[in-house]
Amino acid sequence: METEALRQRLVQEAAELSERLGRNGGFGLDRPMNDSVGELSGYDNHPADLGSDMFERGKDMALREAGFRRLDQVQEALARIDRGTYGVCERCGRPIGEARLEADPAAGLCMGCQQREDDREGDDNRPVEEAFLAPGFGRTFMDGQDQTGYDGEDAWQDVAFYGTSSDVVRTFSPQSDDDDDEG
Repeated sequence: METEALRQRLVQEAAELSERLGRNGGFGLDRPMNDSVGELSGYDNHPADLGSDMFERGKDMALREAGFRRLDQVQEALARIDRGTYGVCERCGRPIGEARLEADPAAGLCMGCQQREDDREGDDNRPVEEAFLAPGFGRTFMDGQDQTGYDGEDAWQDVAFYGTSSDVVRTFSPQSDDDDDEG
């Protein structure tokens, strides 16, 4: 496909994205949440009362952010066309395949570099603390080692002494209440 045809697709997509992002007031985020759900105040509501509304608000925020990100990608692709670097991978400098540009005219990376970016991207969206917390309980469960200190296994035994979810739960029954005879 010719660069000019791809430019036209990018210009059209940029116009559609700009119109969509501006048309609906930023996915309803242009006004406070209390106004959008019809509440005078969220102070006296239990969080569960507004659970669905909070979910919808979070979804709207994610959709708006994704729209702005895509608009940035499209505008950057148009800038690459103007600079004369369109169709060249920004990372390795190899040509981006015509089929890839046909599928996504805003693509700035070749398939190989994009695959590496996608593989790496999963870690960027997670809190940095998770790298230090893993593998959770198992890191202190040192049953197979000659360990004399207080470890995760010892903590589990202390807690399990008071019962586990697999224990039978004792419920109150007026017919079998043994405590009535005391005192």
